[in-house]
Amino acid sequence: MLGTFHAVWTFDVTDAVAWKLEAQLAMNILQARSGFVSGSVFHNADSPERYLVKTDWLDVGSYRRALGSMEAKVGVWPFLANMRDEPTAFELLMDFTAESVTEYESSVNDGV
Repeated sequence: MLGTFHAVWTFDVTDAVAWKLEAQLAMNILQARSGFVSGSVFHNADSPERYLVKTDWLDVGSYRRALGSMEAKVGVWPFLANMRDEPTAFELLMDFTAESVTEYESSVNDGV
């Protein structure tokens, strides 16, 4: 069984009101794309300027197709232009609950 694919984008924000509006517009575009599972916006409790957007996808292909769409090029990429320059795409390999551990096969060819 393959795990889901996750994108985690972090931002240093000076105008939270304007940024949240931009985030919502970008998320609305992604939400409509095939393979989108869910999305969340977080605010760092210790660094008031730091925000994080997490999106969950069925697989890496869904994520890449969504970001490659014309709608994303117009409405999501300008928003992402201000994110911090760090790795953003992650694949779920192990999932822990109070009762269990689930391991997933990797769909990324990394040799591990």
